Amino acid sequence: MKRSFLATLLMMSALLLMLQQRLNAQGIPYIRNFPATEYKAHNQNFDIISGQDGTIYVANFEGLLYYDNSLWRIIHTPGITRLTSVFCDSKGTIWTGGYNYVGYVESDKAGNLQLHDIKNVKIFQGEVQWIWEKAGHIYFKVSDDKIYTVKDGNVISAFSEKVPTTGSSVYETKSHINQTQQLENGLNAVATNGDGLIITDENNQELFRITDVNGLCSNNINHITYNKHGLIWGATDNGLFCIEFPSIYSHFTTNEGLHGEVLSIEQLDGHIYAGTLGGLYKLRGHRFEQVGNISHACWQLVRQGNTLLAATADGTYRISPDGKISQLTTANTLSLLVVKNGFYSGEMDDVYFNTTAGRKKVSEVERVVKIMTDSLGTIWMQNLYGKIWKGFVPYNPTKDENNVATIYKYRKEVKMMSTDDTKPFPYPAFSYCDPQGVLWLTDNKGKHLYAYSDGSRNAKMSSLAYPLMDYSIRTMLRTGNKIWMGGDRGICVIDQTQQDPTKLIKPHVQIRSVEILDSVVWGGFGTMPEMLPELDNSFHRITINYSINYPSLLMRTQYRYRLNGGNWTAWDNDRFEEFPNLPSGSYTFEVQARDAHGQISDSASISFIIKQPWYWRWYMILLYLVLAAAVSYLFIIWRTQRLEKEKHRLESLVKERTDEVVKLEKVAAVGKLTQGLIDRILNPLNYINNFAKLSEGLVNDVRANIEDEQENMDPENYEDTIDVLDMLKGNLQKVGEHGASTSRTLKAMEEMLKDRTGGIIKMNLTPLLHQNEEMVKKYFEKQIAEYHISTVFDLPNHDVFINGNAEQLSKTFMNILGNALYAVIKQTKRHEGGEPYAPEIKFRAAMSDKHIQLHIRDNGIGIEHTIIDKIFDPFFTTKTTGEATGVGLYLCREIIQNHGGDITAKSEKHVYTEFTITLPTL
Repeated sequence: MKRSFLATLLMMSALLLMLQQRLNAQGIPYIRNFPATEYKAHNQNFDIISGQDGTIYVANFEGLLYYDNSLWRIIHTPGITRLTSVFCDSKGTIWTGGYNYVGYVESDKAGNLQLHDIKNVKIFQGEVQWIWEKAGHIYFKVSDDKIYTVKDGNVISAFSEKVPTTGSSVYETKSHINQTQQLENGLNAVATNGDGLIITDENNQELFRITDVNGLCSNNINHITYNKHGLIWGATDNGLFCIEFPSIYSHFTTNEGLHGEVLSIEQLDGHIYAGTLGGLYKLRGHRFEQVGNISHACWQLVRQGNTLLAATADGTYRISPDGKISQLTTANTLSLLVVKNGFYSGEMDDVYFNTTAGRKKVSEVERVVKIMTDSLGTIWMQNLYGKIWKGFVPYNPTKDENNVATIYKYRKEVKMMSTDDTKPFPYPAFSYCDPQGVLWLTDNKGKHLYAYSDGSRNAKMSSLAYPLMDYSIRTMLRTGNKIWMGGDRGICVIDQTQQDPTKLIKPHVQIRSVEILDSVVWGGFGTMPEMLPELDNSFHRITINYSINYPSLLMRTQYRYRLNGGNWTAWDNDRFEEFPNLPSGSYTFEVQARDAHGQISDSASISFIIKQPWYWRWYMILLYLVLAAAVSYLFIIWRTQRLEKEKHRLESLVKERTDEVVKLEKVAAVGKLTQGLIDRILNPLNYINNFAKLSEGLVNDVRANIEDEQENMDPENYEDTIDVLDMLKGNLQKVGEHGASTSRTLKAMEEMLKDRTGGIIKMNLTPLLHQNEEMVKKYFEKQIAEYHISTVFDLPNHDVFINGNAEQLSKTFMNILGNALYAVIKQTKRHEGGEPYAPEIKFRAAMSDKHIQLHIRDNGIGIEHTIIDKIFDPFFTTKTTGEATGVGLYLCREIIQNHGGDITAKSEKHVYTEFTITLPTL
């Protein structure tokens, strides 16, 4: 008896243990709610069913709502208050019922769904509550507690029929249960009225329930359906929901008690602990509860014997299996390493070694976030800034202080990897070596988790993490066949003991609809045609919608397409493609899908033709050819006449240009002749000037000798000789003056013959203008001070870029400024002893559209209006022959014109003179 009782007790304990293990096998399944704003219908839904192609049909208050995993659409039911039931029979036909209504769905030739009413519905009064199939016949229960069937297209009573109590989906009559739906492996889902969704095992024992606390849209679930590929759909009074179950993936979020980003996960005495930015939490059942009063950021959890150490912003805590908590330190601790005699703690300012006897500082390294030990017992550390220490000594074999690096531990060895390294794998922001020797790695942003072992990627384990590639991973823990991952989205659990129906099938992509503007060409149901009807070219926007039959909630399905066998586009999440301006022609559209597990589907395709517009039809082309021939004929006649006129014009132009070329050749010849004459004249002229100067000296010597012999000479002869010598000296001076003037003239002619078109580059004009300002004040400093001349310079301080030659422009500005100075000095001398006069010179710049204008103005002697048009002519000057040659202004104009600009002058005698220089800017 005792043995029997003991055996029974052991068996019950084993069953309870198995149940507890099953309860803790997973977290909460992934849930997605569909509010009425998304499916664009009433928020009240009465029934839901999954079609054979994965389309979801919903009995909605407004009509029959259906979702093909790409678009939500609805068939409105005018005259019917609402639809309350929906069912898919063995042939794939969708049946629906409502108040005094029964019908079925059928597609038309264009693939659009339509509702077909069943006749003789007046035989019953009430709402259809449940529809099922038996022996190929459709039965339905009405709210009048009677059962009816459809026979030969009519509704008749089925008095002997009962509502089925077994099967894949059972209508319940209990007060708080609406339906029981079979899942995989003997599991059941129970839709309740007020208690959410309950998952039970094959013995109807509750495993867990999902409610609005877990994020479900409503606890009042009217009906549910299972698509036999891992998705439970539910209809509620507050929208629709979809739950991915059964699945190897589950999670814990703030709905399950976690608060803050998950930073660390560890197991103690069969319980899971999670450290977050909001504190330390312990998993009890399917909820996390805060441990004690540890509410600060928990950076790391490590095992020390049969206890757990927690590194928090409030210090280091020890947690015992019995729940006892003791605080070991009070400083913000970022990392821990347990060794034989104690543990190391990386704190904000230093690293300490802690034992039962006390603690001591072992390093002054601050903000250490990783502490590891290799197979030789060497301590490795990495701080928050990426710097690494080996044995408490800085370690950086790359010798690059700016290179970011990280350390990771793989099979008891600590290794370093920098951002420049690509082998054996790219730089990971996160790494974790599990107890089975598999190294888990992310990319440099902490995402795209994958597994690495034996020198390459572990394809089997990496495939488990593939659906979570968009998750940012901060921590991991592998316990047997379960993998726990924490990050900014809470904790995700991968349970390898479970099966994932979504992974067992290859994704199948379908083209769901083809739309032109607001018109549906193909509705997506029935047999899809290989070729659509010809499309009129007046429509400029074609939209093709597509999706797979059974998507996953973990990661959105990706798609790519191509036209006419071209290159595939990049993968993206869009379930449609819009072509706004396709030209006329034949097209074949192909689309492929890649599901949450990385599996790629076969391609689905559809062809269509966009008709040529009417103005490209054969008869229009013929008309175009006739018109083109006529226009060509008229054009040839017109062109012949034009060519005749052009011929006469060109003959005249050739004659004119020939005369001009001859003239230019003559000018060039004259220029060469002039240059030769200048060279021939200058040399003897230099001799004349030099000998005249020497002769003046000889005259002076003769005069001195005669003056010495004055006493020995006749006075009259002496006077005559002196007069002759004075006359000779004056003549020699005149020869020198005119020789010098002739030399200046010849050199001016030589200057005129120089080529000034070169040396033009992009330059900043502003510094040159300010340089000229300084040159004027420096070179004419004496005259400015002597005659009290006011100089006003209003020049830009910002950059003004032009194409120019700085040397030539500077000579131009200084020449005109020198003339202005000469004019005001002459005017000052003219006013000596007379009315007051204030000499003034102004140099200002003004910007206009793509030009700069430079104005140089003086209030000097001015220029008579009768000669102002001649001032730019060569060898014309208002100064004396000894003062100027008359080529300065001529050269100024040539330089400015070579720069693409212009120079003008205006003046009033004895009042002012103003020169305006215009230059193009860049």
